[in-house]
Amino acid sequence: MIQFQERPKPAGIVRAPCRDALVRRLADDMREMAFAGENVNAETLAQRGWPEAAVTRLGPRAVEMARRASIRRVGELRP
Repeated sequence: MIQFQERPKPAGIVRAPCRDALVRRLADDMREMAFAGENVNAETLAQRGWPEAAVTRLGPRAVEMARRASIRRVGELRP
């Protein structure tokens, strides 16, 4: 007797949540402003188009990400 078996549905593409993309963009703007010598605060980010609510909500994670990305490692040993 022939038995039929359903094929499993293909797994969709796993994408990062929209929140992660916004945090990355905010961190990039923060780094750009800091390296240009500008103050980075809610008012200056608002001038770049960031709503105050988004800065309040996403700011702490963006600050951490910007700091991690700004660390320069000099003289690191490579295997």
